[in-house]
Amino acid sequence: MSNNVTMKSLRERAKEFSSLGLPFMEGREKGETDELVGQESTIIDYGFLPNENGEAYSVFIVKERANKFYFGGEVLTDRLTQLEKEGYGEAIRTEGLPILMTKKKSKNNRYYTNVEFFPE
Repeated sequence: MSNNVTMKSLRERAKEFSSLGLPFMEGREKGETDELVGQESTIIDYGFLPNENGEAYSVFIVKERANKFYFGGEVLTDRLTQLEKEGYGEAIRTEGLPILMTKKKSKNNRYYTNVEFFPE
């Protein structure tokens, strides 16, 4: 390549792939949402990352497992997206958003994770 564009070294460019994340993910390990099923948890921060199709998916942390971050499924991503659009993002980050994840069976006999907010 002999153009005037300064190219990053392979090392610099490859390292950028490792840092594709949200600031709160730094220093935390990836958790599995199944760890949260059946236990009340409180989302204290969240954000969105693009998938390979360019669509957003949620990433969040909970107060009860401060050393981990979790990838949200379609249901949680949709709900957090809606809450963010309606202006509740700051309230979630300051007050916390209590959730309860449960496994449900669909009409097609497939299991999915349901999310209940402010479980009683």
